[in-house]
Amino acid sequence: MDTGLGTKIALGLMQYIALLFSLTVHESAHAYSAHLMGDDTAKNLGRISLNPIAHIDPIGTVVIPLFMIFFPSSLPIFGWAKPVPINPLNFKDRETGISLVSFAGPFSNLVLMIIAIILYKIVVLVPALASFEPLRLFLFYLAAINLILAVFNLIPIPPLDGSGVLAKFIGLRNYENYVAKVAPYGFIILMALIYFNVFDIIFRPLYLILIRVIS
Repeated sequence: MDTGLGTKIALGLMQYIALLFSLTVHESAHAYSAHLMGDDTAKNLGRISLNPIAHIDPIGTVVIPLFMIFFPSSLPIFGWAKPVPINPLNFKDRETGISLVSFAGPFSNLVLMIIAIILYKIVVLVPALASFEPLRLFLFYLAAINLILAVFNLIPIPPLDGSGVLAKFIGLRNYENYVAKVAPYGFIILMALIYFNVFDIIFRPLYLILIRVIS
């Protein structure tokens, strides 16, 4: 096997492990927060779990990330997991419940990013660990992937989490009207943003800032 190709695949698999872990925590956070708000739909389906198998989406968790391993870009690999089913009618407070459960996923990614940055800083200060490059790379990828997941999911376009977060700020009725009008076109809007490189414009500066912070 070509050494260059082998290195790319090894780095890609390292990113994939970080992505799979991050997506698992993200979806589990949605499920657990829904349980706390009074809806056990996800809990009863076994979605409050750190077992990646419970959250795998064939396309978003397998096909797309693995494709990006063999055709890498300057940004870390990206993907998504199987959405957590919730029933807002079971929430003790629908408006608050929708917002908190929606925010729980991106928030878990922000927490993971901070933990990864702190661990990276600790690792570089310990000579025995600092010389182990795979560990440093994994922590960097873990921080970068969680940054991207958090920011992407907070975009207020259905079905992304950011649209649910709006419920607490614009009111339940306005939120439901917004979702009813925008959701049918959500996928088209996201594809248009991808086509016009809007996400690249958003993520690249954040990625560069992360590199400066973590270096």
